[in-house]
Amino acid sequence: MTGQAFTGFQVSGDGQNLVGARVGGNVIQRIQQFVRGRPALYLPASEIDDRVECHVPARNHGLVVKSLERDHAVMLGGPPGCGRETSAIAALRYLLPGVRIRRFSADSEDVEEVRAGGPRGYLIRAADETPEGVRACLDAAREVGGYVAVIGDGTQWRRLAPPIEFVEVLPPDPVEVFRRRMLVRGLAAWAGWATARLLLADALPGDARRLAEIAEEVVARAEGRASDTGIEALQEEVARSYQGWQEHLRTWFARNEPPQDRTLLLSTAALEPAPAEDVYSAAVALAGRLRVDVNGAGLAWYPATSLPELLETQAEDGRFAFRRHGFGPSALRHAWADYPLMRADLLAWLTGLVLDDLTRPGTQNRIAETLGDLAAEHGHARAILDAAKAWAEADLPDPAYIVLSRTCLHTRVGGRVRRGLYEWSKSGGLHQTLKLTVARVCEPLGRAYPSIALTRLKHLATRGNLQVRQEVADAAVELARAEHRGEVLAAVLGWCRPPAYESLSEAARDRRARTGAVVFLRLAGDGTGHGIPAVLELVDALACEPAWRAAVTADKPALGWEEPAVFWLDAALAHPGLRDGIVRMFVGAARPAPDAMIGLVRGWAAADPARRRIRDAIVLGLSRPWWLWLARWLAVWVRTLLERR
Repeated sequence: MTGQAFTGFQVSGDGQNLVGARVGGNVIQRIQQFVRGRPALYLPASEIDDRVECHVPARNHGLVVKSLERDHAVMLGGPPGCGRETSAIAALRYLLPGVRIRRFSADSEDVEEVRAGGPRGYLIRAADETPEGVRACLDAAREVGGYVAVIGDGTQWRRLAPPIEFVEVLPPDPVEVFRRRMLVRGLAAWAGWATARLLLADALPGDARRLAEIAEEVVARAEGRASDTGIEALQEEVARSYQGWQEHLRTWFARNEPPQDRTLLLSTAALEPAPAEDVYSAAVALAGRLRVDVNGAGLAWYPATSLPELLETQAEDGRFAFRRHGFGPSALRHAWADYPLMRADLLAWLTGLVLDDLTRPGTQNRIAETLGDLAAEHGHARAILDAAKAWAEADLPDPAYIVLSRTCLHTRVGGRVRRGLYEWSKSGGLHQTLKLTVARVCEPLGRAYPSIALTRLKHLATRGNLQVRQEVADAAVELARAEHRGEVLAAVLGWCRPPAYESLSEAARDRRARTGAVVFLRLAGDGTGHGIPAVLELVDALACEPAWRAAVTADKPALGWEEPAVFWLDAALAHPGLRDGIVRMFVGAARPAPDAMIGLVRGWAAADPARRRIRDAIVLGLSRPWWLWLARWLAVWVRTLLERR
């Protein structure tokens, strides 16, 4: 890494380049672990169960339940952290025990998904939606007996026409919230922690949950190091981390006035764990951006041997990291709060560090995490999108993927990041690496909002080249295998049909249909263990005709449909109840170009006489014109007579 100041950086790219850089597999796995480690972002069943188990009812929780039960909808108000979402989840679980609860974002496709999904529970953040979108979800959910809890405020409630019932959540005692979570987590010794009441004075349930999470992390870290640190020392660390190390940081900044020393602290906070060379290089870049004049150049900086003492860090394997839990993020928050004139420079500095040719890939990724978390926490969605675009256009897909994936579900900026992803997905001149990155981001996005992710994948497939379409297919299949098989299947079947409301060129329709067929074929080869295609547990065989037609009739390159087709033919033979639907479906799918299907079923039937009836049904169904059908029918009739003799 160099000490370049990165003033006014600008990266441009050729939106029509044929090959872009793909996100690395290790980075994808890390983001998957990140998302799984924050289940509140996408509400899997385990998170719902955990929320309910740790739930301490609001003082007016009964009113919340009654309002939701009466009207199938309610808006919950109150300050962030008062427990609106947890109260909504507990009420939905009470009214719909065992039924799926999911987040909702009002794309038009998502509204149709509500109608198709039957009675479910939905959570909507009014700040992320238009009043029309919220109303559309409410109407669709009521039609099928579902329930909708909207998180909002009085202004958003008044915009709904007609309005639904509004309940201001009266939060429970935050100390009881903390105690309940500690008991559920098996940390009974912490449930009676006296300092917790002092820390949570005038606090909200969200603060109590954050205190509990810090306690869990500190205890887990101590156990991981096999540390014999006493509970009193751990509790002191938890208390300081919860308070953001405010007093400690104020003292440190007062004691270390030279700006270059402060840039060393912020560089370590942004990069940790990082070697001294990277810390100094990043600090020089920040000092340059802030126009800090350092007389004496390199000799004026704090010596490397004394850096751990200055920064109160520890070095492991030559890398510096803070000893205290949460100290690095707290240092960045402190600088953001106390020095507002440097905020834009701070975000631009982080963006520029990633663009430095000498920055190590691992360091680039940590910087992307830091920028994403800092910008999201303070509502700077545009900085996130600008950074991701600059990095992708420099063929740095990993940091671009990281910053978008970590923020697309964030409660404060997620809606604007998702809107940016949508606009990019519909842009024909987008840089190739950015297209590939957006496709990959749709997998973590789809864990919470499958329909939204699939909409963006659809537009990328419609406008993308072969590499983009392959990435779209990979992301869609990953999403299907992450408990969203039904949503993915319904979407790709729609991609394979002629668009009803869009005016697309023939080439665009073909790109979309081919991509849908690729995804479908990868799902069509999955079985249930009884020789039945897993797809047929979700839809009727005839509903799959558009996807099979797109696969069978595709021009070069071929889509490799033969192996899944043989699997389906075997299922038709082994399961008579499926036979008629599969035969009719294959006949309808292959009719525009029947030769390949006829050749396949003839080869398949040659191995076993029991297969001939299915072969004959498909071959006759595909025989056109009438005289060819008649000739083949006579051949079948004659052979049947001979076999009976």
